[in-house]
Amino acid sequence: MAMMELTADRRKYTGKEINRKRRAEGKIPGVIYGKGLETRSIEFQRRPLEKFLDTARRGTVVVKMTVQDGAEGKETFAVLKETQAHPLTGRITHVDFYEVALGRKFRVEVPLRIKGKAPGIEMGGVLDVVTRSLEVECTPDHVPEFLELDVTALGIGDSLHLADVRFPEGVVPTEKDLRMTLAAVHTPKAEAAPAAVEELAAEGAEGASVAEPGAKEEKPEKESKKKE
Repeated sequence: MAMMELTADRRKYTGKEINRKRRAEGKIPGVIYGKGLETRSIEFQRRPLEKFLDTARRGTVVVKMTVQDGAEGKETFAVLKETQAHPLTGRITHVDFYEVALGRKFRVEVPLRIKGKAPGIEMGGVLDVVTRSLEVECTPDHVPEFLELDVTALGIGDSLHLADVRFPEGVVPTEKDLRMTLAAVHTPKAEAAPAAVEELAAEGAEGASVAEPGAKEEKPEKESKKKE
């Protein structure tokens, strides 16, 4: 499990204009909330937050966060739940964190990471990854950064299911159907089109061969009329 540290300041004032001004000063607004807990408005220094987000994109990260409220600082643990970004620049404009308690189980989405190369791909197949993450239940100290999905045994027509995933100790999937398909290797759909074209061409050729004798038989009849 990856764990990073972040420091946030309690926001006393909220609103679009204030947040816009604070962003111009290098601050990023956010909130932190949790089950049965107070939702608190907070803000971060842009650079440390962007560094954290760069790491968080690679997997699930538990944050040891210190929320500073004046002279007092309260330490808590949280996971990133959502980010908002500017539609043109792509820069982060807001972040949501979910507060968790060490030793208490909670649900979290963990990314699936594909391992290896499926032999079916070299045979002309296409790897179809049905889902990119799985929801699991565990305590904060057992949150995996990612879960591996080994595709090195997949040929064309083969698939991997939830039962094929190895979960670390203390980590349980919330989905109970172990037959749920996660990835499969299919025959490319594009190959079906040429086959259909060849079949139609063959049918057309057969139809032409039947019509040709009739067409040839008409010529002598026209020639006989000219002679008359």
